[in-house]
Amino acid sequence: MDRKFVVALAWVFVAAGPAVSQAPDPAGASHPLVGKWQWTNSVNRCTEVYDFRPDGTAAVTSGAERSDNTYTVSREPDARGFYALTMKITKDHGGKDCGDIEQDETGQEHTNYLLFEPSREMHVVCQEPNLKACFGPLKRMGK
Repeated sequence: MDRKFVVALAWVFVAAGPAVSQAPDPAGASHPLVGKWQWTNSVNRCTEVYDFRPDGTAAVTSGAERSDNTYTVSREPDARGFYALTMKITKDHGGKDCGDIEQDETGQEHTNYLLFEPSREMHVVCQEPNLKACFGPLKRMGK
């Protein structure tokens, strides 16, 4: 991940001040997460594509793996600019993913935290609502 990008994002959201946080909910068409996002791992050149739909479903392709998912995402970012995203794999269609995992992950649920850059055309995905363990940026596809 580009360190300058992460630092710039952090400063933008610190300067913006706190926002009111709400409980997670299906995104709705106006949420900045809705749409297709792409990321390519610089180490193994493996590409992931995430297609977040406004109805709370998402299709994910990671390397050779394809999965169907449901998700909830907070309507507004927290005070530091992070959105909480919880995804559940409803069907893992198999194949090796970008993490070299081939096992069926159907039923697994994970919560991550997203931080968007101001134009909402890129975001990073973090394990906690901070920039210590993140990947990205994911870039919006098309429009």
